[in-house]
Amino acid sequence: MSASPKRPSARAPDVLLAAQDASLDWNALEDLIHRDAGARGLASYRKGGISLDRGQLRAAALDLAENSRSVAIVTGFCSVLSDRVTAETDGPPGALFLAQLLHSLGIEVTIITDRYALPLVESGCAQSGLDRKILVEFPFERGAADDPARTRNDAPKSVKIDHWVDEFLSHGRGRNLSHLVAIERPGPSHTLESVMAQPRDAAATLERFREEVPDDERDVCHDMHGSAISVHTAKTHRLFEVVLERRLPITTIGIGDGGNEIGMGRFSWEDLVCAIGGAAAGRIACRIGTDFALIAGVSNWGAYALALAVAQLRGQVDASRWLRPDGQRELIETMVTSAGAVDGRTLLSEPSVDGLSMDVYLAPLTEMHVLLARAPSADR
Repeated sequence: MSASPKRPSARAPDVLLAAQDASLDWNALEDLIHRDAGARGLASYRKGGISLDRGQLRAAALDLAENSRSVAIVTGFCSVLSDRVTAETDGPPGALFLAQLLHSLGIEVTIITDRYALPLVESGCAQSGLDRKILVEFPFERGAADDPARTRNDAPKSVKIDHWVDEFLSHGRGRNLSHLVAIERPGPSHTLESVMAQPRDAAATLERFREEVPDDERDVCHDMHGSAISVHTAKTHRLFEVVLERRLPITTIGIGDGGNEIGMGRFSWEDLVCAIGGAAAGRIACRIGTDFALIAGVSNWGAYALALAVAQLRGQVDASRWLRPDGQRELIETMVTSAGAVDGRTLLSEPSVDGLSMDVYLAPLTEMHVLLARAPSADR
C-alpha cells in the first residue's frame, strides 16, 4: 500500500513564529530550490502554472519550528559501481546541515542510514563536530543478495526489518520522535494497489500503469536510469509505512529531486511520470508519501532551505561555518576523498553533486543566506 500522507494537526503559530513567517519571502525561497540546473524535470515542472509542491516548504518549516522535539533524518542513496557500492554526494550533506541547525535549537536529532552511506555521514559528523552517537545504522534484511527478502519490499518479505522498526519506535530516541524526515532516500515504486489508492479518475491511469510498469518492476527501488537497486537499499521506507499504519503522532517530511525518493508518493503517479519524463519514469516513481513533500533541483537544496527557514522562524540563526557555502564545499570534498562518495549522476569520485560543479551547486545556498539576511530575526 502507498504511504499516503495523513493530515497533521493544525496549531496556530505563536507570536514570534507569526512575525518571522510574515517576514520571509517564501516564494523566492521556493524558486531557489526549484532551480533545475541539472535539467531533471521534476523541479521545473508546473501543472496549471503551479509547482506540485507549492506551499510545502513553508508548511513543513512552520511545523518543524513549532512542534519538533525529536527528529530522525533518513538519508543515503546508493551508487553501484563496477568494483564497489557506495553512496552519492546528494543527501548526507543536507541531512547533516538540517541536523546541525536543529541541534543548535536544542532539538534532539538522529540520523538514520544504511551501510553504504554510513561512512559519509560519519566523516561529516567528525568534521562538523556532531556527536557520532546521533547516527543509527538501519539493517538489511537477512539473506543473500538475490534472496526475495532483499530484492522485494512488501511487508511479508520484511520480517527482520519490521522487528527492527518496532524496536526503534518503541525505545530510546525513536520512542520520542515528533518528526521523521527523508532526504534523498530511495523508496519503492508503485504497485497496482498504491496507484488505485490515489484519488483520480482511475480507469485510463490504471491501464497506462499496467502497460508501462511490468509486474517485476513494481514495489522496487530504482535509480534515476530505471535500474533496480533494492538489493543495495535497506528498507527504511518501512519506518514511514509503520508510522502511517499505526497512526503514530509523528509528522513525516520527504525531500526529493527525481521522483524516486521517499515522499514523492504524495503526488499522483501520472503527475510524477509527466514531470520526470523518459521511458523509465513510470517504473521509478516512488509510492511512499509523506505529510509534507518538498521538490528541489538538488535534494540537498531542499534540506538547506528547510533548515535555514526553521532557524529563521525560531529567531535563532546559527552562524556555524559548516552551514555556509565554503563549509559545505569542504564537507563534500571530505566525503569524496575520505569516505568514497561519488557524484550520483556521473558516478565519478569527484567533489560535485548531481553533475553540477561546486560553484554552480553552491550558488543557491549563497542566495538563500542573502535572502534570509534581509528578513528580521530575533537574534539580530
